[in-house]
Amino acid sequence: MNAWLVLTSALLLGSLGFTVRRLIKRKSESLLEDREALTDDEIYQRFYASSGLEREAVAGLWHEVAHILRVPADRLRPTDEFGKDIGAYWITSEELDVLGETARRRANRKGAAVDLASIRTVDDYVRQLATCRVPSD
Repeated sequence: MNAWLVLTSALLLGSLGFTVRRLIKRKSESLLEDREALTDDEIYQRFYASSGLEREAVAGLWHEVAHILRVPADRLRPTDEFGKDIGAYWITSEELDVLGETARRRANRKGAAVDLASIRTVDDYVRQLATCRVPSD
């Protein structure tokens, strides 16, 4: 009897977790679907033209975020918050862990100091990582 109760409870909690995770992900997807699609050039012109950042660096990082988080790059915005607007899940997001690890490796390869804990938005990610430069000898 106790085994059935434990099994039933585990199945119920698993189902609840799956349902909540799916609802949160769907909400995030809906937010993105309602936006105007922007090309890489439009993204750069609207948000980064006066930043001094290289267009290719911005586009590469922008697409890196989109690819890892499995969201459409043309619907992202600089103000999108990780764990809230994109990469939002119930308890944790494996994709956000992968994105953080990708950022850490990029910074390490370039010998740059990047404060990963301060990266909260797509804009933070792009600006911090686009300015990573290989130290001069």
